[in-house]
Amino acid sequence: MHNRREFLRSLGGAAAAWLACPVGGSFASDKRRSTSRPNFLFIVTDDQRYDAMGCVGNPLVRTPNIDALAARSTRFDRAFVTLSICSPSRAACLTGRYGSANGVTSVPGTLRDPRSTIAWRLKEAGYRTGVVGKWHLGNSPAECGFDVASYFVSNGPYYGRGVTENGRRRKVQGYIEDYNARQATQFMADCHSAGTPFFLFYCTQVPHMNHEFDWPARAETLATYDRQDMLVPQTWQDDLAGKPPYLKAARSREQALRYGYDEKENIQRHLQRYYAAITEMDAALGRVFDAMDTSNLRDGTYVFFMGDNGWFMGEHGFTSKVLPYEESIRVPMLAAGPGVRAGVDGRLVLNIDIPPTILELAGLPVPETVHGASLVPLLRGEACHWRTSFLYEAPTPSLGSRPLYAVRTQRWKYIQTFDKSDPRHLAFEELYDLHADPHETTNLTGRAEHADPQATLKRELRRLREALRP
Repeated sequence: MHNRREFLRSLGGAAAAWLACPVGGSFASDKRRSTSRPNFLFIVTDDQRYDAMGCVGNPLVRTPNIDALAARSTRFDRAFVTLSICSPSRAACLTGRYGSANGVTSVPGTLRDPRSTIAWRLKEAGYRTGVVGKWHLGNSPAECGFDVASYFVSNGPYYGRGVTENGRRRKVQGYIEDYNARQATQFMADCHSAGTPFFLFYCTQVPHMNHEFDWPARAETLATYDRQDMLVPQTWQDDLAGKPPYLKAARSREQALRYGYDEKENIQRHLQRYYAAITEMDAALGRVFDAMDTSNLRDGTYVFFMGDNGWFMGEHGFTSKVLPYEESIRVPMLAAGPGVRAGVDGRLVLNIDIPPTILELAGLPVPETVHGASLVPLLRGEACHWRTSFLYEAPTPSLGSRPLYAVRTQRWKYIQTFDKSDPRHLAFEELYDLHADPHETTNLTGRAEHADPQATLKRELRRLREALRP
């Protein structure tokens, strides 16, 4: 289904949100307005869970700079990714399209059409485009529309990291997030001095584990976190009854056991180090925000902040991501900028919604091929219809998963897992009432009293999948 209006109508309530929004034309030829166009800073943190911020009420993690951004933002309390893994999430963030449509459903992944990114659309409209930090696509930054690129590929050490600056390789002395902050600040300052509107795609390395499967926070930062205060998930000893049998020996469980997650002290140790790493990443972001204020960039810049995916910290005895449970697919998401309403929004929003939002705010048309819906009416506090369900897809086995699809509503989640050797064969079904069972411990599939919601969600999942087909 290529027609954008048809696709959005197929998604139900989300359609009206986009169809009711006026979309302006390009400002590229209007030189008088070129310097008044808004700037865009799109920050994507790596493996940051939805609850790993102080502003959501987590008293154990310290994120003062993210919290300050949240105070002037619309904070989306139910934000999700369409596929919870590095490359597919970044591809979705840049294109506004599901991985099964843009070509990236695993790591590594290459966009079928690199010119479909918002970087290209903004660049063609006169924006200076830049990427800083982690790059995890088979296409080069230049192929994806970035004028300036200071990046490193995939994951690695926090210190002494090899980077590429506009084609030149070098090794960074010091902490990688300090480097990212310097490069981001310089890019924005250069654009501001030149009077050129910018789009900066800023992808942190932290809090992804380093190459040694650890979070090497500084000793002084770790000392501010008491390991004994860390709260072990209620489901850390889950026997996985009611979940696909393969998960008992899948990578998410086996790797967790290698980390020692059969003892809660080891989960506490990891939580301590994970939170400490986030605090150090937050400090680097704070320097970027301070530099924006010093340069008077705040009032003319929209800032989007989100995680590329979640991360299991012992829930169900798991580590890692990809699997369709909340800790994996739910992410932090903030949006701040001119005219943005400060507050909390509990509607279902997705990473694919950010590209059409940016395009609308830039006064540019949203391509028919984009699957996401513009968040602009939500940011402005305007009444509008919105999606009541969304599709999560992980069709390509990754990090030990099997092909799977899920549909989530405000209350329910329904999951289909398929046979690895025959992706057409439905091997297992799960149904969770998230109001009664937020930790997803009780599979309600097959129970007579839940036959109606299961049948409804099964139809909805089929409808959403069919809506993606050309």
